[in-house]
Amino acid sequence: MKIIRAADLDASPALYREIVDALTQDGLACFPAESNYRLAASLLSPDAVMRLMQSKRRAGHHPALVFVSDAKMLRQVVADVPPVARKLAAAFWPGPLTLLLDLRADLPPKVAKTLTRATGKVGVRSPACAVAARVVREFGGPLLVSSANLERKAGANSLAQVRKNFQQRLTVCVDAGDLPEGVPSTLVEITGDEWRVAREGAIPRERIEAALG
Repeated sequence: MKIIRAADLDASPALYREIVDALTQDGLACFPAESNYRLAASLLSPDAVMRLMQSKRRAGHHPALVFVSDAKMLRQVVADVPPVARKLAAAFWPGPLTLLLDLRADLPPKVAKTLTRATGKVGVRSPACAVAARVVREFGGPLLVSSANLERKAGANSLAQVRKNFQQRLTVCVDAGDLPEGVPSTLVEITGDEWRVAREGAIPRERIEAALG
């Protein structure tokens, strides 16, 4: 596993290429995203997706999370982008808003089964964290991500714990030190014109309602 210091990324942006190359070759990357470290894999690679899920020992009880760079990349992931989703993405992306939407039908079957077995939908977010946002943008495609902790165990904000749990699985890891505890993203489930706040987090319901008029 190669370690890249976050401070070195600031000084030498070309280092992002090493993270992108690892993801392109179906490897697993780890980088900070808001208050947690995230494991990441290419969403469109069944081998990379399986590698992430196996490393996480994930039981699949929670919606899968995908990072995209913008609303255009969102269309590579979901079947439809209803007006409600477009309004919320315009108002709060990049930022702590996760949209739960129906997955595209033409994604690889193994990927689709893995992503939707918990709820039938997939969570999609455009991250505000500078490192995460740039990784997604430079990779040029959606990334399946998961908090860098083992199932039902804490530690995703501790670099030492992340390295202990995943150093044998990761290709590259960005070292930003220990991360402060934060508030989770707000989760909004959307079906057609209908929506509901599945989890209120960093963005209160009142701001969601205001953005939708």
